[in-house]
Amino acid sequence: MTKLTIDPQVLAKLRQAHPTPAASAARLLDKYVGVLQGLIDDAMQQKRSTFMRKRGIYSVNVSTLHRCGQFGPKRTRLHKWLDDNDLALIKIVELGNNLNNANSWVQLTNLVTLTDELTAAGSLRQLTDAEIDQYLAGGEEHEEQLLARLYPELEVEFTQEQLLRKFDIAAIDQSSLQNYITWLLTEATLLNDGKRELYARQAKTILAVTKQLGGKYLQRKKRSQFGRTYYDGLSVQNVNKDLRRAMLGDCWEYDVRSSVVAWKMSFASEYLKNTGLQQDVKKAFCTTLWYLQDKVEFMQQVQEQTFDDGTNVPVDLQRNLIKEAMTALCFGAKLTKHGWRTNDDGWQNPALADIIKNEDERTRFMACTDVRDFVREQNTLDTYINKCVEVQEPTLLKLEILRANKRHSKAKVIAYLYQNAEAQAMAKAYEFLKSKNMGVLAKIHDAFIVRKKLSQTVKHELEELVQFETHNEYWHLGEKQLTRWGDLQTQDEKQRIAQHKAFIANEVNYMRSKPKPQKQ
Repeated sequence: MTKLTIDPQVLAKLRQAHPTPAASAARLLDKYVGVLQGLIDDAMQQKRSTFMRKRGIYSVNVSTLHRCGQFGPKRTRLHKWLDDNDLALIKIVELGNNLNNANSWVQLTNLVTLTDELTAAGSLRQLTDAEIDQYLAGGEEHEEQLLARLYPELEVEFTQEQLLRKFDIAAIDQSSLQNYITWLLTEATLLNDGKRELYARQAKTILAVTKQLGGKYLQRKKRSQFGRTYYDGLSVQNVNKDLRRAMLGDCWEYDVRSSVVAWKMSFASEYLKNTGLQQDVKKAFCTTLWYLQDKVEFMQQVQEQTFDDGTNVPVDLQRNLIKEAMTALCFGAKLTKHGWRTNDDGWQNPALADIIKNEDERTRFMACTDVRDFVREQNTLDTYINKCVEVQEPTLLKLEILRANKRHSKAKVIAYLYQNAEAQAMAKAYEFLKSKNMGVLAKIHDAFIVRKKLSQTVKHELEELVQFETHNEYWHLGEKQLTRWGDLQTQDEKQRIAQHKAFIANEVNYMRSKPKPQKQ
């Protein structure tokens, strides 16, 4: 956690402007500083670029500070008074705006001293065992303050039912989570300091809350207009997979295999029938079915056509890049090599360029016959689903969230329909699990995590139920075991780290040797 210390002159001058009641100026400033400290804490738990970290820049919602505290007969806002009297605690580097809900980039002024318990002793790599133990132990007062800030609702008594309306509750393996933090601070040499600090802060926040709540972590629900349920703040949904594993300990994850592709395929027979095409589904959508039924073989084929013997990308990372690229295509990424001009006169690079960075390898990926056939079949289904909505539910297309400029966006329509269908299917799955007295540890859109492995009979029964209820024969669950974070790395983890180190070194050499574009 962080602590902000304010130059005494700020309080002294505020007391002159707001002398009575005697302690009101101090209370007012303490409340303002507490809100600012919370905003800084939250910002430090989000990804920050090296530029932002080096210059002490934080992304915060400044309007929160504008609403924090008033005084005097004219109800003067403290934030404005500080600014007007050259006592501002933050300096705007880049102003956010209401159009894109962007936070402002701010720096603390020289009237504020920030003490960070994670880096107070210097580099993370130089922390002693005693300092790590102290960091893990935390402080009762700080943890109580954190809990009050994150969950002000807990100050009011309410029933378990009322609690579950607002929050999903996750049981946390505290020992596993502490092992993960220790690993970050001592052995995570593959991660740069920015990621190590970020993950350590996130893990420490979850650990602090869990200690106060007897091993439980609350995730405040935030329902999207598109149909999904997200969470405000840190959650099992938005932390990295290693942290998720550390949080939950030994458990089993079940995810819908190729969820969006499986959903689209449920329209395939209807498409062929309504368009009068005398084709069998297996022939008309053979590549998509191959992707659904034997994804490992499909990915291997694409991988072999994308990466040649001269590549510097490790084999395990090759698979991850192909998987990420295919997922991007499933959600509407363009199969294009060059970027394009946006409506606001900006420039947009294709999503694939951020995944497969080597231009030759990206070109081979896009030229792969299996990839092109897959994209063609997906576009066919997208177009058909969109036309069905235009004919059967035209009022849906008037929703503002589905529009882009003056007309509806096909990609947004597909996303809206898919996410609502996904939510309905998962609701059926949760009802089934509840009927079997199986508690769900975590919900992650098209996946759920349970403590014990489902028997094959129960898993098959669940799949058949959801297939029947959703009229989707392609709905199937993948299965993955998650293990708690132990004290030591396994040999496989160490080998994987060594491979990634070699890849990063080669990637740096490649970028340095790459000829710079000539100025025209």
